[in-house]
Amino acid sequence: MVNVPVTEESELAARKAFRYFSRKVFVVPNNRYYHEQRINAALLLNEKEPLQGALADFFYGCWYDIPYNVEEIFARIQGRLHPQIEQAFHNCINKLDYIKHSSIFATRWSVLVTPSLNVDTHRLRISSDDAKEVAKNITTELMEARDNENWQTIKQIENEFFAHCLACNDRLAFSIVWFRLGKSDWLFDERWSDCQQRLEQTTVSNEERTTPIPEAQ
Repeated sequence: MVNVPVTEESELAARKAFRYFSRKVFVVPNNRYYHEQRINAALLLNEKEPLQGALADFFYGCWYDIPYNVEEIFARIQGRLHPQIEQAFHNCINKLDYIKHSSIFATRWSVLVTPSLNVDTHRLRISSDDAKEVAKNITTELMEARDNENWQTIKQIENEFFAHCLACNDRLAFSIVWFRLGKSDWLFDERWSDCQQRLEQTTVSNEERTTPIPEAQ
């Protein structure tokens, strides 16, 4: 498959299409056409999370369609996701596994399935490059929404971002967005402080789990 350069205009159009079909999927979870159009939009984005989230919803909502005529879809996503994630979806095609409502394959972009609380597993698929890409796109979307005085969209984007950070323990993306918005006089409400505190608590909890218990003298 030939990689077509993604411009800012085409990525913005893809994001709008992705959100549009996300709403359609949420209302009609078993409509394969809506799922496929959403996957097509995700393929035009640089981030991995929208594609992974759309695929997780597809496997959950269209479970009975999965064994039939899905190889073409997965030929197009080859190399776009982490090899272990791709293999996991192929296992679903071969009926070796299936996507549950609470899934480690869900992302903040999923609308039918929700991220499981297995933070360690989630963290394995969030690289620093992914975190920086998430931060760049979130900052751009929030600034554009503020310029257009679209306050409801701002709240929605913020809530999606908080859900992503907490599910994936993505402290890097949170820190970058906090810093960039702070330079633009962003009005941070209590949700931002709450998310920061919960991320810090998760960090402390992880450190306590990995700290060896000293032997008794």
